[in-house]
Amino acid sequence: MKLIFGRSSSFLVVLVLLFVFRTKADNDTFPTDFDGADVNIGERLFLETRFSEYYFANSGGDANADIPGDPTVATLETTSKPVPGPFAGQAMNCRQCHIVDEKGYGDFGDHTLGNRTYADFTRRSPVPPRDDGRTHTTRNSMTLVDALLPRDVPLFLHHDGQFGSVHDLIIGTLTGRNYGWKPSEYATAVHHIASIIRNDDGMGYLALMARDSRFAIELPGETAYANIFSGFNSYQGNFLYDPRTLTADLISPQYWLDMRGTAASDEQILDNVANLIEAYLRNLFFSQATNGVDFVGQGTPIFNGSPFDVFLIKNQLPQIPATNETSAQYAQRLLQLVNQLSNPRYVTDPADGAFSTQVQTFRFGAKELEGLKIFLRDKSFKRNGFNPNVGNCAACHSLPAFTDFIFHNTGASQEEYDAVHGGGSFRKLAVPDLATRLANYDSYLPPTPNHPNATGIFESQPSKTQAGAADLGLWNVYANPDFPAPQPGLIQILPLLMGLTTPQIGSAKLSEAQQFFIAGSNGVPGSVCYVLASDNPMSPMASWEIVATNTFDQQGRFSTSIPVSSENAQVFFRLSLQLPAPADVLPLTLARFKTPSVRDLGHSDPYLHTGRINSLEDVIRFYQTFSSKARAGGVRNADPELRNIFLDDSAIAPLAAFLRSLNEDYTD
Repeated sequence: MKLIFGRSSSFLVVLVLLFVFRTKADNDTFPTDFDGADVNIGERLFLETRFSEYYFANSGGDANADIPGDPTVATLETTSKPVPGPFAGQAMNCRQCHIVDEKGYGDFGDHTLGNRTYADFTRRSPVPPRDDGRTHTTRNSMTLVDALLPRDVPLFLHHDGQFGSVHDLIIGTLTGRNYGWKPSEYATAVHHIASIIRNDDGMGYLALMARDSRFAIELPGETAYANIFSGFNSYQGNFLYDPRTLTADLISPQYWLDMRGTAASDEQILDNVANLIEAYLRNLFFSQATNGVDFVGQGTPIFNGSPFDVFLIKNQLPQIPATNETSAQYAQRLLQLVNQLSNPRYVTDPADGAFSTQVQTFRFGAKELEGLKIFLRDKSFKRNGFNPNVGNCAACHSLPAFTDFIFHNTGASQEEYDAVHGGGSFRKLAVPDLATRLANYDSYLPPTPNHPNATGIFESQPSKTQAGAADLGLWNVYANPDFPAPQPGLIQILPLLMGLTTPQIGSAKLSEAQQFFIAGSNGVPGSVCYVLASDNPMSPMASWEIVATNTFDQQGRFSTSIPVSSENAQVFFRLSLQLPAPADVLPLTLARFKTPSVRDLGHSDPYLHTGRINSLEDVIRFYQTFSSKARAGGVRNADPELRNIFLDDSAIAPLAAFLRSLNEDYTD
């Protein structure tokens, strides 16, 4: 609604303004969906092409200028040949590397290459060239769907865990090298992004026509970013708004800013951009039952969109772990149950479903079932004398999300490095210790605003022309002072990274002699654990004191006694493993990368963080090769679980069939 009044109507203007403000404050009088608007505007910001350095350099300071298109986005690279890019004539945005249906099927696609789960089609994504020689990302583009599922470990983002929060990742991306900004240009990038928000006129293609006018309201220019960020409280001239027209654009009140002049700082505006894009990203997940996670962000997802999920439903098999059941225990219980199926009810197309974006039938049959069994079999099958194909896949690709969300070394970096420099080269690569690395940050670690001239040589794609360039993954992040956010989480998961089991208390009792006895098991023989005590463990400032030190015996057991008096009768105890010093941990992080989900692999090829493998069959052959190498001691810093994979050629077809049964239709 738009009302215009002349000077003689000033009294009426005041009355109408009072009415409008009252209406906006009373959420019961008009439809509101603040969360939905956050997601909507978050997607618009995700698609925004004016935040890049290229736009900054070519717009002459005009936030609404038409510029010559960035050549980087003119085409999309694929594993075969370049094709026209969906943002040709514009500049870099998030969607350039995290595509959905722009090249696929649906209302917004061109029906050419197929859908994506917020990934692209190439091995490494192009970035705007600058004078640092970088033309592509270091790693293959990760899918964003299900990237923010609930988990029982800390949140780590990017292949190497560089970011400990979604907020930090978004800011790091918008102000980073993917958008053309060099580390030394961070402040310029922040100011430029804030200037686009302040000065957007709401008349561009994105605001008015993109995605079937998803981001527009009735009047052109009304959805300028300044209006949206102010909650439509920064009235310009004599424009007034009927709140009922703003449902899709009226963001949550906690994100409203005073957008008059420079009342909101550049940093506040950038934080708001990140908040809204985060709301959008948290809305990206595969099909779930309504009693799963959905939009609330808590609980265990109950997936229902793939042939595998339908198979579980049809056969009344558990879709999620039971209460207090670990993912590993659930996987083995599921394996026992499928082994007991005397007459499996298979999934067929079209009776049980049909695909519209996948080039396959909607099926889970005998071959897929055999692949599931291979996927779930673990090292216990070899210990018990059985000789079937053992995938040991669920050790890292934990069900039901098919990822444990932490880091493993499967040999991908070694495979790429040796392909460039010859077999055995990666094992001979000179890598500095922690003290040397810290004393020579620029020589070894990735560039950051604190160290803009760092070489990033161990966060690089191997090449004949750059001696020693390699991608060591988590090694670049662990104990790196320029990446403080993920460090507490990394310390928390160190026992998992090192293969240490969690000790369990078997018994605890207080004797008449005022001795508190604790006995436990499930420890690694020879490892050390501490008993810690606190009199107020719920306090944010709780202090824990070591009261006993124990070494697990050869059966992984321990026992200890602690004197207790009336003065400390209200003491609480817990166990803590003794962990090695950072200098000893660093070599164990070499070439570790975060486990990706294997759901919907049909929309995210090519595979591995190197992007070097095109098909699922070849991925399985890769694991055949490197599990054998690991058992022979030929994989540098091999993950222990890699040695427990035993696959012959008969496993390739059924395992690939099972992995394809995890595909589903995904559109925006």
